[in-house]
Amino acid sequence: MTQNNPQKLAKEEITDNLIFNFKNNPLTDFFNCCKGENGILKTLLLYEKLEKRTLTPGEIGNIQNLTSGRVATTLKSLEKKFYIKRTIDNNDHRKIIVKLTEKGQKVAEKIMEKIKATVQKLIEKLGEHDTKEYLRILMRLNSK
Repeated sequence: MTQNNPQKLAKEEITDNLIFNFKNNPLTDFFNCCKGENGILKTLLLYEKLEKRTLTPGEIGNIQNLTSGRVATTLKSLEKKFYIKRTIDNNDHRKIIVKLTEKGQKVAEKIMEKIKATVQKLIEKLGEHDTKEYLRILMRLNSK
C-alpha cells in the first residue's frame, strides 16, 4: 500500500474496517438465523402468517437465493425432523406445496423471537437517531 493517494488509502482503510473489524457484530446472529433450515422456516412462517399463502420449493429458492438442489436437500432434512410437510397442490398436480407443521411453526416462531431480540439489541445500541440513519441507508441500498 502506498501513501501517494490519501483518498485511495482512506477507501482501502474503510473497506478493511468494514470487512475485518466486526468481531462482535450484532448482525452476525441475525444473519446466522436467516441461513439454511432456519431461513426456510422463517420464510415459510412469514408467508403463512402475513401473506396467508404457502410456497413451492422454487419460490423458496428464489426468496432465499438458493439453488434447487440446496432447497431440496434442506426440505428433506426439515421433513425428517417433522418441521414441514410437502403435499401436491390440489389445483395443479405438478406443483408441490411446502407447509409448516405445528412443530415447525413453534421452531420458526423461536427463530423469529431470536431475530427480534437481536434487532432490539441493535436498536438499543444505536439509539433512535442512528437507527433511523441505518434504516435510511438500508433503504437506499435496497432501492433499484
